Amino acid sequence: MTEASDIPQRRTFARIGTFMAERRGLVRDYFSAISGAGGRLVFSLAYFIALANTLSIAEFGMFATASAAGVMLSRILAFGFISALYRTATIRPNLIGTFTAGFLVLGAASLPLLAAASFGVYLIFFAGTVPLSVFTAIVFAEALLWRPVEVALIVNNGLGKFGRAAILAILATALRALGAVLFMVSAQHGIWVWSWFYIGANAASLLLAFGWFYPRQRLRLRVELYLRRLADSIYVAGAEVLFYLQMEFDKLLVL
Repeated sequence: MTEASDIPQRRTFARIGTFMAERRGLVRDYFSAISGAGGRLVFSLAYFIALANTLSIAEFGMFATASAAGVMLSRILAFGFISALYRTATIRPNLIGTFTAGFLVLGAASLPLLAAASFGVYLIFFAGTVPLSVFTAIVFAEALLWRPVEVALIVNNGLGKFGRAAILAILATALRALGAVLFMVSAQHGIWVWSWFYIGANAASLLLAFGWFYPRQRLRLRVELYLRRLADSIYVAGAEVLFYLQMEFDKLLVL
């Protein structure tokens, strides 16, 4: 009687085992992505603990708000062409070099708009509270250093290289944590000093991302391809800016 009742349960386990075996690659990729998120969480915790115990409460609030604004403004970089680069990595990986060249060209072309938007955000939310030099340094680190690191992560994920993307995410976050620890043991602890440590940590992450993790392809300009996808990229950039503005609006108002 007991053996008969165990048969459905055994069949269920057998089906689960077969299902997992048939999708071994998918399961491996899933756990690779999860491990990257877990590793980032550990180093992010160390990063915030070191920073919160070094900056004053007021300075920590200034940095957190300026950093959130920098993340929002970074979506303007290259007019959102990162979305086209991700789609290319997913569907036509042989064109990554071509679309990377487009990202670089559009990134340079978007700098005046990024600078104007950053100055406008500063005048509306930060003037009289955060020094312009500090705000500029933080936005520079977020938009021109960290955002390209995210590009490397996005491209690796688009190629299905989730393990490499997870390792890069962990190492880049670890470099930020290392920067916070070095700042903690340094002689000076003002927010202006921290902005330079922050630039250094993000610059190191950028060198790591494109020196070891970005796929190697020849850069080729094909303007006609970029123009076809530019409108969609701008829509994506606008949606992301609005999304982050909605998320961080309470911080901006409190500041």
